Amino acid sequence: MSSNSDDVISQVFPKAVQAIRSASGLSAYDIKFYKSLDKNISDTSENSSNRLLKLINVLSSSVDLQDNQSLNQDAIESGWPRVSNLLDTILERSDFALDTLQRSPNQKDESQKFTYLDDDNAHNKGAHLNKRQEKPQKFFKTPIDNSESHPFKPLLKEKPNAMVPFQETFILTTEEENDPAHYKQPYEIEILNQEYNSKILEKSDPIPSKDWQGTEPIWVDTIEELNKMHKDLQSVSEIAVDLEHHDYRSYYGLVCLMQISTRDQDWLIDTLALREDLKILNSVFTDPKITKVFHGAFMDIIWLQRDLGLYIVSLFDTYHASRQLGFPKHSLAYLLERFAHFKTSKKYQLADWRIRPLTGPMKLYARSDTHFLLNIFDQLRNMLIESNKLTNVLFESRNVARRRFEYSSFRPLASTNVVSPIEKPEPWKSLLYQYNLSASREAVVRSLYQWRDQIAKQDDESPRYVMPNQLLVSLASLVPTDPAGVLSSSNLISDHVRKNAKEISELIKRSMKEAEEEDMYLLNNISEKFEEKDTINEDKIEFSEAAFNSELQRLKTNLPSSKYGGSSELFSLSILENNYVNNIINSEGNSNSSTEMKKRINLIRESLSFRYNPTSHHGDDDTSNKSEGQLQKESDVNIEDASTDEKSASMFSNPDDIVVLKKKQAHSRNNTAKKDKDSEKKEVLNYEDASKVMKKKPFEKANRKRSSSTFDPYTLESEGPKPVKKLPKLQMGKNTSFFSKKKK
Repeated sequence: MSSNSDDVISQVFPKAVQAIRSASGLSAYDIKFYKSLDKNISDTSENSSNRLLKLINVLSSSVDLQDNQSLNQDAIESGWPRVSNLLDTILERSDFALDTLQRSPNQKDESQKFTYLDDDNAHNKGAHLNKRQEKPQKFFKTPIDNSESHPFKPLLKEKPNAMVPFQETFILTTEEENDPAHYKQPYEIEILNQEYNSKILEKSDPIPSKDWQGTEPIWVDTIEELNKMHKDLQSVSEIAVDLEHHDYRSYYGLVCLMQISTRDQDWLIDTLALREDLKILNSVFTDPKITKVFHGAFMDIIWLQRDLGLYIVSLFDTYHASRQLGFPKHSLAYLLERFAHFKTSKKYQLADWRIRPLTGPMKLYARSDTHFLLNIFDQLRNMLIESNKLTNVLFESRNVARRRFEYSSFRPLASTNVVSPIEKPEPWKSLLYQYNLSASREAVVRSLYQWRDQIAKQDDESPRYVMPNQLLVSLASLVPTDPAGVLSSSNLISDHVRKNAKEISELIKRSMKEAEEEDMYLLNNISEKFEEKDTINEDKIEFSEAAFNSELQRLKTNLPSSKYGGSSELFSLSILENNYVNNIINSEGNSNSSTEMKKRINLIRESLSFRYNPTSHHGDDDTSNKSEGQLQKESDVNIEDASTDEKSASMFSNPDDIVVLKKKQAHSRNNTAKKDKDSEKKEVLNYEDASKVMKKKPFEKANRKRSSSTFDPYTLESEGPKPVKKLPKLQMGKNTSFFSKKKK
C-alpha cells in the first residue's frame, strides 16, 4: 500500500469515528423537542438530514445503476431495510478492496481471479419476499400424509441398478422390543457393496470449472426439460448435487429446488412442479459408475427419499473430506473461497425457496453451490490419496447414504441411521431444562406441546409456526385460564393461538387440575405406605414371641450347668483326668507331661483356696440344680469371708505364699493434678483491700472505656494501637449492584 493511501486512511478514519460518536450522542436526545425550541437548530437539522438523504441516494445509484427510486424523509423508516442491504454491499466491496491493496505484488494476479456473488439488486427484486405465499402443498397430486398411522413406505415405483429384487423392498419387518415394524432402506445393500468408479482411486489433474460469467443455468420445470437433462447425465462419470429445503410452513418440510452440475452445464430443477416425476433420476443416482458429489449430505439423503423417492449410490461427501484433511473450517463457503476463489453470500440460506419465480440473486446463489463443486472434488481427491485417507472418506460417505427416514411414531429406540422429525421420547422436557421451568409445570408444557404438534400435523405447518417455543413457555409460566389471559401472555401471538385462545385456556386449566390430582394421589400413596411400614400385625407379634421363648428354652437346656457357675474345666482337671491331653507344649517349645501339669494346677489351687471354690464337672445334683443367681450370691459370700479371714496370719503356714489380688484403680490426670494442687500451699486472699465492683457507678465504667482508647507506651497494661481491620474482598459477580459496591 502506498504512502498516499496511508495518508488518506489516517485522515478519514478519525473523522469517521468522530461522526459515529456524534450520531450516537444525538440519538440519546429528543431532537424534535429541541427543534421546536430553537429555529436555528431546526434549520440546521433539516439541512443535515437533506444532505444525508442525497448521499444515500447517490450511493444507491452508484452501486445499482438500475435503481432509479430515491428515498425521501417520509419513506426513510419503511425503506431502511433497503439502506441496510446497500450498506452491507458497500462494506463487502470495501473489505475486498482493502484485501486487494494489502496483498503483495506477486499475489495481485491471483486476487484478480476472485469472484463475488452478484446480488446488488437483491433489495428491489426481492421486495415481494415478505408477502404471504400460497402453500404449494395444495397443488400436489398426492396429498401430504401426516397421520403417521403406518411406517414410512418407500416411494419407489421401480428399482434400477438393483442387487436385491424390487419385490423385497416392500416387505414389512417384524416388530421387536426396541425396533418397531418398518420397511428397510431399499438401496442399503447396493450402497454398502457396489464398487465406486475406478477413476476416483487415481490421481489426476483437476479440471477447471466453466467461466462463472460465461455460462447460464438451465431451469427445469417440465417433463421435456427433465428428459433432456436425464439423457445428458447418463453420459458423465461425476455430477454435483445440492438441495434447497423449506420447513417453516410444512410439518415435515419440502424440497423446493435441486441443483445438478456437470463439467459443462448447470441445471436448476423445480422440485415443487416435478415432485411426482423425478423418480426417473434413480437410474443416474443409483448408478455406481457415476460418482455423486455432495457437501454435507447428512439431511439431503433424507429429504430425497422422503419427498422424491430418490436414493444415492457411490456418494462422495466433501464435508467428510474436509474433516479428514483437518481443515480449520468445513463449510461449503470455506471450500469455495479456498479452492474456487469464489465468495458467496449467506443471506439466502434461510430464504423462502417456495416462491416462484425465483429472484436473480437466489438463482445465482443456488447455482454457486454446485458449479465449482466438481473442481473442488478433484483437488480434495488428490489430497486424500496423497495422505492415504480416501478410504475413510468413502466409508463415511457410505454410512451417510444408507440413512433411512422414519415417522416419529415408529422410530427405533436407538439407531444412528434412522432420522425422524422428533428424536426424543419426551421432547417437551428439553423446554423445561432450556427455559428453566419448574417441574410443576411439566403437565402444562406436555399438554401444550402435544396440542401444538397435533394442530401442526392437521394443517401441515411447522410446530414453531403454530406456537413458537417462547410463546409456549410464556403460557406455561403464566398459566392463564381465560382467553384474555392467553392473548395477553406475549407480545407475539400466532394466528393459531389467537383463533384457539379459548381451547388453549381450557387445556391449561384441565392440565393444572390433573397435575394437582396426580400430586394428591401420589401423596396419599406415600402416606399409606408409611402407615403400613409403621404398623405390625398381632399374629406376627405372637409368632415372634413364641419363637423367642422356644429359642431361649433350647439354649438353657443345651448349656451345661457348669457354665452357669463360672467353673473352669482346666482347674477342675476334667481335661487331664479324662486323658484328653498327653503332653502340653509351652511357649519355648518344651513338652510338659500331664502329670506335671496336674501338680502345677494343684499348687495354684492351694494358693488360691480362699478365692477359688472348685466345682467338679461331675458335681452333685444340688450344685448343678442351683440357679445362676444363687451361685452368684454364694460366690460373693465366699469372697467376703475370704477377705475377713485374710487379716489373721494363722491361716497360712508361710506368709510368703499369700497372694493378694487388689482391685485395679483407675488413675486419671485429674486426680494427679488435684493432688499436686493440694500439696501446694494455698495463698490466703485478703478481700478487704479488693476493689468494690458492685459499688461502682455506671458512668465510671464509661469513663474507663473512653480512657482505654488512648495509648500510653509506658504502662504494662496497654496493648498498643490495633492495626486497621482488613476489608472483606469485594464480590464482583452478577449479584453485586453498583450501589452495593459504592456502599462498601
